[in-house]
Amino acid sequence: MDFFFIWLMTFVVGFWIFKKMKEWQNLPPGPWGLPFVGYLPFIDKHEPHLTLTQLSKQYGPIYGIGMGNIYAVVLSDHKLIRDAFAKDSFSGRAPLYLTHGIMHGNGIICAEGALWKDQRKLITMWLKSFGMSKHSLSREKLEKRIASGVYELLENIEKASESSMDLSKLLTNSLGNVINEIIFGYKFPPEDITWHWLRQIQEEGCHEMGVAGAINFLPFIRFISSSTRKSMEVIVRGQAQTHRLYASIIAKRRKLLNIEKPKGAEYTPHAYLFNEHPEGHIKCIKYSKHASNTEVHYFSSEILIRTDGECILDNFLVEQKRRFDSNEECAQYMTDEQLLYLLADMFGAGLDTTSVTLAWFLLYMALYPEEQEIVRKEILSVYPEEDVVDSTRLPHLMAALCETQRIRSIVPVGIPHGCVQETYLANYRIPKGTMVVPLQWAIHMDPDVWEDPEIYKPSRFLAPDGTLLKPQEFIPFQTGKRMCPGDELSRMLSCGLVARLFRRKRIRLASEPPSPEEMRGKVGVTLSPPSVKYYCDPL
Repeated sequence: MDFFFIWLMTFVVGFWIFKKMKEWQNLPPGPWGLPFVGYLPFIDKHEPHLTLTQLSKQYGPIYGIGMGNIYAVVLSDHKLIRDAFAKDSFSGRAPLYLTHGIMHGNGIICAEGALWKDQRKLITMWLKSFGMSKHSLSREKLEKRIASGVYELLENIEKASESSMDLSKLLTNSLGNVINEIIFGYKFPPEDITWHWLRQIQEEGCHEMGVAGAINFLPFIRFISSSTRKSMEVIVRGQAQTHRLYASIIAKRRKLLNIEKPKGAEYTPHAYLFNEHPEGHIKCIKYSKHASNTEVHYFSSEILIRTDGECILDNFLVEQKRRFDSNEECAQYMTDEQLLYLLADMFGAGLDTTSVTLAWFLLYMALYPEEQEIVRKEILSVYPEEDVVDSTRLPHLMAALCETQRIRSIVPVGIPHGCVQETYLANYRIPKGTMVVPLQWAIHMDPDVWEDPEIYKPSRFLAPDGTLLKPQEFIPFQTGKRMCPGDELSRMLSCGLVARLFRRKRIRLASEPPSPEEMRGKVGVTLSPPSVKYYCDPL
């Protein structure tokens, strides 16, 4: 009996080893990890991009790494990334808990397959019709919409007079209203309580997503870690509160367009949303991980300021009604639930990445006043008077923005893709379900590509004749089939804001410069800069 048991156990273990050896065959090289958790315990949770970059120096531009229940392949070569992300095989999303367990594969960032293809096609088409194309007839209109938000920022700066100010916060609020106009067709009034409430819960949610990153790979942690459980509560509550607010705006927009909600498009959790208040106002609750009490106020969509021009929401509602009325199969991609996630994705991606980029840019401009003067003089030379801003006429400004995006990659580990079917890359086998990480930090800080990569030097993006260079190794918006559809809009927002600000103001720090440690940034969903105050001196 004992002999049979030993024989059976030997057979089982041998079969398991044989199976694993077959699985490991032809996989990219990489470090060994621990059972169940893989290499996760050895990754710096505060600066994961640095750990992954160090591994790329050891194992090369493509390596594999176990991360909990997910196998990941990390790419630190721009050619490999371009080759991979041009293929349909890598057009999915990694099976992370936050993207699939919290977002349920909805929206556009977390979507994949037919849903993603359908929604991306629509979003790209709508943005181009708004003017987000270099040769669009509507581009001037979009520039004017951007300018209106900049004027709001300049007014707030003037009110601050000679006192120090949180310029990044002012910038985010003004940019946010430009994006609100493009997405929803409305702006919030200045200093509106709901607007600030929305920004606060979204900022805290983004932070908690970064803090609770390990749950993506080890979902069971939420049952045993009280801190992680609280982080998840903040994320889920914030998502629900945001969706409730958006539902109110959607209802207002439907009424304006005289469009009835199609049967079959309903979102069941919002069935009685407007019964919570006698006048149909939305209850807004501010939750915080660090506070025991909650703050409550009510939102009325009547306070919103209607703006001119097309918006994403209108286009979606019209297309939604058309598909459901025609009983088309693709109507399944246009439900109200999908719309809520899509609006959140468009707003978050549009505002967070652009505002963080500009926050880093302003900090570097203050730390390198000689570079600021070069940019400012170019702006005054090309645009001595107020006019529609064309970024192609401002190569020094664009070079400074590009250098900012290089030296402090806003998403240092990139947006992970998922392998939807087994394939090969660089002669290595990439299994189905693999998470593919485009390690932007390693690419943008590679000393073999960029001389003195830790030094802020915009001239590296300028050709001898003064025109703008775009090296192949520079991929701030990623590349391939899932490249950011709003990259041109982000450039227009950044360039338009800086050009108008620097025509009127010179910025300088109102406090001591951040320490080298602080300049490494704070990792959440994005890599955010240290908080500083500025003086804005008139020219």
